[in-house]
Amino acid sequence: MSFEGFHAEDFEIFEMEGFAERMGALRQCVKPKLVTLGEALVVPLSKTLGETLYPHVAQHLRRTVNPPVETWVAFAREKRAYKPFVHVRATIREECVRVLVFVEDYADEKEAFANHIMANAATLSELFAKHPEILAYDIHDVDSEPLRGSTLTPEVLTAFAERLRRVKGQHAIFGIPIPKAKVSKMGSGLPERVVKSVKILKPLYCL
Repeated sequence: MSFEGFHAEDFEIFEMEGFAERMGALRQCVKPKLVTLGEALVVPLSKTLGETLYPHVAQHLRRTVNPPVETWVAFAREKRAYKPFVHVRATIREECVRVLVFVEDYADEKEAFANHIMANAATLSELFAKHPEILAYDIHDVDSEPLRGSTLTPEVLTAFAERLRRVKGQHAIFGIPIPKAKVSKMGSGLPERVVKSVKILKPLYCL
C-alpha cells in the first residue's frame, strides 16, 4: 500500500475524549497510515541524513488512562529501538503534522547533543534566523509559546544546552509544524514535504 495522505477525519480523532474510543480510532485509522508513511520515507530520509534508518510507529503500550494528544512514526539508525538516540519523527496531532528532531530526556545521546549545541550555538542561531519556521518546542517565551527565528540567540541556545545537561527530565524537541489544512490538501504529497523539512533540520539531527 502507498501513503494516501492525512485528511480532516484523521485530525478529528484527537478530539475524542474517551481513552478507548480515541485509541481504537488511532489504531484503526491513523496507525496504518503511519506505517505506509514510514515505508514511503525510510529510503529518502536515509539518503538525506546519510545513514540507514529504520521506521518505528508509536505503540503507546504503556498508556492506560490518558489518550495520546499525538502519535508518530520515528526514524532511527537502530532497528529495535529509537528512543535512546537522536531521531526524526513525523507526528500527527489535532492541529497539525510536525516534523521533529527529538531527544528523549533519558536518551543515551542526550549529553552529547547538549554539548554540541553549546559548541555550535552561533551556527545554530544563524540556521534559526534563516528558517523561522523551525520551532524550539522546549524553549518558551513569556506566554509559554515555543521560540523561533531571531529569538534563538547563541545565549538562549547555550542556556538551554546547560539545562539539558543539568535537568534529568529535560528533553529536546526542534521541528517544523505543517497546519492540518495544508496537510489535507497535500494528500499523498506529504512525504515530499517531510523530506524537505528534514533537510532543513539536518544540522540539528547531526548534533
